[in-house]
Amino acid sequence: MPKLGMAPIRQKQLIDATYLVLHRDGIDDLTLKKIATQAGVATSIITHYFGTKEALIAETMSDLVGSLLREVRDRRKQAKSTIDEIVAIVDGNFAPSQVSPLAVSAWLYFWSRVPYDPAFDRMQRLCDYQLRKYLARSLKDLVSKEEADDIAETIVCLSYGFWLQFAHRQGEFDVARAHRMALQVIEARIQTAWQKNLHLTERTSLGG
Repeated sequence: MPKLGMAPIRQKQLIDATYLVLHRDGIDDLTLKKIATQAGVATSIITHYFGTKEALIAETMSDLVGSLLREVRDRRKQAKSTIDEIVAIVDGNFAPSQVSPLAVSAWLYFWSRVPYDPAFDRMQRLCDYQLRKYLARSLKDLVSKEEADDIAETIVCLSYGFWLQFAHRQGEFDVARAHRMALQVIEARIQTAWQKNLHLTERTSLGG
């Protein structure tokens, strides 16, 4: 009989092994036997906790999405100002846990399945929604709600674009530069919104 409280530890062990085998061998050669060997357990342990290989893969992808949201959430909690919150959200997207070789392999597989797997699609939509919500909530103190939503959408899409470039050019891609560019885009969009609102205020005050 499994020890009380062992389930979360064992499940994490199997998920970690899945990341490793997926990165090393690719999805086509990902088998329960390889995962079990990597984790140092019998295949029956995997079926006990997850039932099937597909269920284990789905749980691993859920862990992947959750890790990104945790990175963002934890950094945001430590922020001391609105600007700090925005920087924290960008930091979370470029955290080491999100650009490690294992994470890169997992994200590439995850995104390849999103158009075809409803469960993966739901996870992606949840991730997008949470990232946009965090950004828009912080930006609303600086710009209008509509502008905050637009900037949030821009940064989420830009972050994914940077990430895909990193995935294909790991040895060449400068993560720090991508991080800096994302913040520059946010700053430029905020400045543009301020200038736009200033012009509208001036026109209104002049009866334009």
